[in-house]
Amino acid sequence: MDALPDLTPISLAGTPPELGRAHGLLLAREIRLLRRAFFRFLLRVGMLVAAWPLALLFYALGGRFWSQVPPSLKEEMRALAAAADLDMASVLLINVLDDVANALPRCSALAVTPRASATGGVLAGRNLDYPLFLEVLLRQQRLFRVSPAGGVPFLSVAWPGYVGVCTGLNRAGVALSQLTAMSRRTTFRGVPAALRFRLALERGAHISAAVREILAHPATIGNNVLLADPAGALVLELAPGAWACRRPVAGLLTATNHFQAPEMAGLRGRFPRRPPGSPLSPGHFTFAYSVARDRRLQEQAGGRKLSPREIMAILADPGIANPGTVVSAVFAPAAGTLWLARGHDTPVSRHRWGEIRAPW
Repeated sequence: MDALPDLTPISLAGTPPELGRAHGLLLAREIRLLRRAFFRFLLRVGMLVAAWPLALLFYALGGRFWSQVPPSLKEEMRALAAAADLDMASVLLINVLDDVANALPRCSALAVTPRASATGGVLAGRNLDYPLFLEVLLRQQRLFRVSPAGGVPFLSVAWPGYVGVCTGLNRAGVALSQLTAMSRRTTFRGVPAALRFRLALERGAHISAAVREILAHPATIGNNVLLADPAGALVLELAPGAWACRRPVAGLLTATNHFQAPEMAGLRGRFPRRPPGSPLSPGHFTFAYSVARDRRLQEQAGGRKLSPREIMAILADPGIANPGTVVSAVFAPAAGTLWLARGHDTPVSRHRWGEIRAPW
C-alpha cells in the first residue's frame, strides 16, 4: 500500500518569481502526474468525444482567464512553469479548472463562535469534495507554507502546481474555506476564484481585510467562502456582480453549495450533471443534496458546544461526507492550529487526523 500523503509543510518564500521557481523545482514530477491524470480522463471520455479536441477546448477556455490574472500571480506561474519545464497553459489550467468546469457542488463547511465552542475560541471545519481524479488528488495532496515578500505568511492545503488557495490559514489567524455555489451568472471577465482567495489570505490581517480583498476583484463563478479568525466568522456568498454576507446564528454558521442569503436567492443556478467516470451518484449533483447536507450540519452541530474532535466527527458523518471528500480540515484560528485528515481512500474525513501547529 502506498504511504499516506506527506503533509510536512513545503516552504516557499520570497518574491513571486522566487515562489514559483522553488515550487516548480521541488514538484515538477508531481505536477506532470496531475496533468497526466487529466489527459487519462479525456481519453476515457474520448470513446464518446474525440479526446484531443476536448483537451484543446479546456486549454482554450482556461487561456481566456490569463488576462485577468493579477500581475504578481502571473509572475509566479511563469516562474513555476519554467522551473518545472512545463507549458504555461497546463499550469494555468491547473489553477482555473474549477472556474472552467464549475463542478464542485458537494463541499460542506461550518464554524462556531465562542458561544458554541468547547474551547472558548472560534473553530471552523470543512470538507472539500471533488468528482474526479480522486486517487491522484489523495496521493498528491500537499501542505504549503508560503511566505510572500511583503505579505502575510499562510498555509495552504493544495496540490502541486496550484498557486491559488481553496483551504488555508494565515499567520494573522484568518482561515479560509472555498465552496462552489451554483450561480446563474458566470463569466470569463474576472479573477479566477482560487487566485482571489490566495490574495485574501496573503493580504488579510483579519476577516474584514480578507473580505475587502476578495470584493476588490470581479468574480467568475458562484462561491460560498467561509472565513474565520480569532474574533468571529462569516460566509461570503459571491456571484459575478453580486455578493452577500451571512453571520453565525446562536454561535453556529454552516455552508454547502447553494446561496442562503435572501438577496442571493434569485441567482441560484442549476447543478451540473454527473461527469463521466465519477464515483459519485447523480443524486450528489443536486440542489436537494446541498440542502440536505446543510440541514445535517445544523442537526449535528446545533444546541451544543463543539470541540475540534467533535467537528471532525461531524465532517465524517454519512450525511455530510461522500465518496468525493478528498480534503477535510479543522481550524483553531487563535491557536494557529490546523488538523488534517489523511487516508488512502475517500471520504478522507473517516481516516486518521493529524495536528499541525502553524510553523511561523
